[in-house]
Amino acid sequence: MANPSASWVDLPLELTANILQRLSVEDIFQSALVCTAWWRLWQDPSMWRYVDFWNLVAQRGKARDWDKICREIVNRSEGQLISIKLGHFATDDLLFYIAQRAKQLRHLGIRSSHVSDEGFSKAVNEFPLLEELHLEYSAISKQGIEAAGQSCPFLNSFSFRVRRFLNGPSDEEAVAIAENMHGLRHLTLGGNGLTEKGVEAILDGCPRLQSLNLEQCNHVWLEGELRERCSQQIKDLNQHVRNPGAYLHNLLFRLFYT
Repeated sequence: MANPSASWVDLPLELTANILQRLSVEDIFQSALVCTAWWRLWQDPSMWRYVDFWNLVAQRGKARDWDKICREIVNRSEGQLISIKLGHFATDDLLFYIAQRAKQLRHLGIRSSHVSDEGFSKAVNEFPLLEELHLEYSAISKQGIEAAGQSCPFLNSFSFRVRRFLNGPSDEEAVAIAENMHGLRHLTLGGNGLTEKGVEAILDGCPRLQSLNLEQCNHVWLEGELRERCSQQIKDLNQHVRNPGAYLHNLLFRLFYT
């Protein structure tokens, strides 16, 4: 029987690497300080093929320069980076830095208001192999969507969440998706102002679409022929209303004033 008191620091490096790769960047950053063996793993490019900064939360007394750490990780990946999710600290400069050094990137997530349409459009042109793109609460809009669709021919999954669910209706982003992301199989829109016309444009422009998830899209009323068409064309259709008050307001407006 194995000694139960044996330190797991003495595990084979391959097994330790497998464990560490399941941790958050913050945890891996801390683990690198434990011993020399773990520090060597920190420097191994294969450790940094999948990097997740998505849910970083500022903690008192633990301020980190995440921009600097991210750049160091990208350098250590030596071009092997496949997936990266960037949190609140992401900027145009950081994204372009990654774009110049991660030509094999397949999955990209950005949750930051500091990345602009211009900066994103410039960077995404360097990701021709991109398959999955997730944008949350960013400053990216129609221009960035068009750039992603035109620069990434293998893009099949797109998630776009905004905080504008109380604003007026607008189909410009839906139309940008329809006109530039013809290969999409999975699409999530959160807080978007699209209307039924926007949904129709997506159905027309994205014939391979298998799943459509509408979260807080309070200007969409999927009923009648449009609902039937969605049911026939989309295998997984979900409209989740998180703000029933706004949804009801829009519905009553339609009934009485249109």
